[in-house]
Amino acid sequence: FSRWPAFCLMPLLGLMLFASCKDDYPYDDKEPEWLGESVYKYLSEDGHYTTYLSLIDALGYAETLDRTGSKTIFPANDKAYEAYFQSLGLSGKASDVVKSMTKSQQQVLFNSTMLNMAYLDNMLANVPNSGQSDNSGEGIALVRASAASYLDSITFLDKDRLPATEYWADYASRGGIYLMDNTSRPNVIFTPDFMLRLGLTESDWTQLFPDKPYDEVGFYVNGSHVSGNQKNITCKNGYLHIADEVVRPLQNMADVMASHRQTSLFNQLMDKFSAPYYDEALHLSVQNYYGNAYASDTVFVKRYFNDNGVGACLQTPDKKDIPSTQMLYFDPSYNTMNMPTDMAMMLVPSNEAMENYWNSDRGKFLRSVYPTWNDVPMDVLSKFMKNHQLKSFVGSLPHEWSKLSDQKGFLLHLTPKDIEQSILACNGMVYLTNRVFPPIDYQCAYGPTLTSPITKVMKVAIDDNDWLKFHLYLRSLENQYNLLVPTDEAMKTYREPISWALWATEGVDKREIWSFKQIGEKIYADVYAVNEDGSQGAFKQTLGSSQADQNKIMNRLNDIIDMHIIVADNETEPLSGFIDEGNLQYALTKGGTILRVEGEGGATIVHGGGDDECGLPGANIEGGTDNIYFTENSHTFFIDKLLQDPFKSVYAVLKEKPEFDEFFSLLLGDPSVFAYFQEDKEVQAIFDQNTTEQSSGIGQIVTSFNNYRYTVLVPTNEAVRQAFSEDANLWTWNQISNEEDPVIKKEKCLYLLNFLRYHFIDGIVPVAGNHFAKDYDTAARDKNNQFVKIRVEANGDQIRFGQTASVLTEDPSLYNILTRDYIVNNKDPQKATDILASSRAVIHLVDKAINYQQMGK
Repeated sequence: FSRWPAFCLMPLLGLMLFASCKDDYPYDDKEPEWLGESVYKYLSEDGHYTTYLSLIDALGYAETLDRTGSKTIFPANDKAYEAYFQSLGLSGKASDVVKSMTKSQQQVLFNSTMLNMAYLDNMLANVPNSGQSDNSGEGIALVRASAASYLDSITFLDKDRLPATEYWADYASRGGIYLMDNTSRPNVIFTPDFMLRLGLTESDWTQLFPDKPYDEVGFYVNGSHVSGNQKNITCKNGYLHIADEVVRPLQNMADVMASHRQTSLFNQLMDKFSAPYYDEALHLSVQNYYGNAYASDTVFVKRYFNDNGVGACLQTPDKKDIPSTQMLYFDPSYNTMNMPTDMAMMLVPSNEAMENYWNSDRGKFLRSVYPTWNDVPMDVLSKFMKNHQLKSFVGSLPHEWSKLSDQKGFLLHLTPKDIEQSILACNGMVYLTNRVFPPIDYQCAYGPTLTSPITKVMKVAIDDNDWLKFHLYLRSLENQYNLLVPTDEAMKTYREPISWALWATEGVDKREIWSFKQIGEKIYADVYAVNEDGSQGAFKQTLGSSQADQNKIMNRLNDIIDMHIIVADNETEPLSGFIDEGNLQYALTKGGTILRVEGEGGATIVHGGGDDECGLPGANIEGGTDNIYFTENSHTFFIDKLLQDPFKSVYAVLKEKPEFDEFFSLLLGDPSVFAYFQEDKEVQAIFDQNTTEQSSGIGQIVTSFNNYRYTVLVPTNEAVRQAFSEDANLWTWNQISNEEDPVIKKEKCLYLLNFLRYHFIDGIVPVAGNHFAKDYDTAARDKNNQFVKIRVEANGDQIRFGQTASVLTEDPSLYNILTRDYIVNNKDPQKATDILASSRAVIHLVDKAINYQQMGK
């Protein structure tokens, strides 16, 4: 670094400091030559802006625009104004048309052409960066406040155009209402700096504005083009950017929808979420500004119910809180939303698109309940309307549409083919679409419950229930389901599983029947005793008022819904498919139980294991095919009975059948043997109550079960005896008990236990008329402590396990027996309140015992 520049800098600084002490500033008495004329004088001398000057003169702005100041002006020449007025059907000389306008009309037209700050074009997209030094404020502004005021225009909405809701009814009887905005309408300016910073591509631009050329030098104000050679004209009181056409004031998104002929239906639905609001400060401003013009009238603001930050509208005009389920995502009339760096976006289906959806299979769940779109209640409609609103235009550019999601994170699958027209508004981009974008709630399995008057309990249990969270599971459009929805009437006869399982397994008769009901957003249950014959007895109490009650109810609803969902597209599961297609005799539920299926289509009948156990009829589809709904990811059925799981455990079923005696006695084991090996973790009994300080099984449960689904094979009494006669290593419990050598004792004990456990299979395999061959794990373990597999081959109504054992199907009471082992939340099951876990199983009588240990020899 040379010393010379630093040395020379000192006298220069001294000269500067010395000069600054002079009294006379060179521009005190004259303006710099480069500054140019005033805005008004420049336009006057040019001779092509008489119409624009007539606007200025009519509003009394001539003197303002002839003085020094800081303005940004977007004027257009006389030809542009003539073309503009002709497009509105106004004939005559353009300046005369201006003179014929009201002052309010003149203000609206002029104020959108002026910003109350001087900006060169490269500054239009900049915002202050709060002292940051990384230029983070450059190129990010899209929306600028213009000279427009919310006082510029007041609209009278006559009675024929008022929304048909309770909030507007009073004004219809008065003939109409005066309305105004409560925020000023800004300008939307697309500059090259903004588009570069945002990554808005030429193809994006073509999609947004197909009739306007992409320009990397000029820019657009409210959709009007300013070419590169007509910008940055410097005047002493601001900058001129000459537009190719008139810079018109933009409507907001609400006005765009209201004025477009093809969106009247969607607009009517939006208006259901609106109301007129009185604002005293605004009303006084109107009176002060307009004098006596509105002295006898009250001016209101039209607002839309929403909870979006500063534009939120959370109460009705009479100060009542609006439920969140009856709100929009944002207010489409709020002019300054997201400015200056962003605006919103709306997908607005055409009338034809709305009707097409309504009359389609996908719209059946709405059409079957409500006569028209206008009859859809607010809580159901809110989901639909919200899904067509996106808060960010910047985050929703056309090149991002393939990844564009709704507010719940589900892809909208928006493509250019869906767009009929793009309309720029002062607070967002409105896309007229040729299809609707229904919310995931409409598309998925539980959609039909939202609208039906006969499934209110299940609606509350599933829809946005953050306790149970089934809505998250059922929203997956990657899978296909059957959703069985018990009607409200069916939900009145719930055989409470803990009490019924105690009766079925332990003989303790404290059975209860619960009758679920919906009150508001909660579910309650009336509890009844049970008569000796299993019918409903005397009323006991109502559950639901306390948190403990709600915990208990949610626990049972979780159990219910789990067994009313069937995955339909699991290619590896033989019991997967749509139950109404006539291909399934049994279907596997999400919870792990299986349901018996008869018939097809609207005549489909479904039986739960508990229903068969109690000798009760199955569930029919309520109303037949009328109550089968085909959604994007399901066949949804309204059924007239609540399906119930079995109440009996594996232990209870095996105990009551003499045909199972020999095998069951082996499963019981020998208490003395288990006492001998009580410290040995390798030796565990087949059955135990699994009691802890916090939980217990209801009666004896299978110790190898682990909250899953299983198949239990029971060899005939003769087959068990034959197995012992053919295998010298297979000792009885009595022989093992009498053995004194501990090594031999353990060896024979483990050999017998593995023989027994080989008959317990991980996976539920009923005789179901299907055809497959598949390997399953068993509860037996090999020398490496790995689960031993067994080959299962199904051929219609015959199933073979391993190489020898086949299901005996002569007696229906000895195969396809469904069971459930329950674990509850108390060491005393009679004091339990919740089901903690359970394992379902199917039991078959088979003709042979199977012993993998002998097979390997």
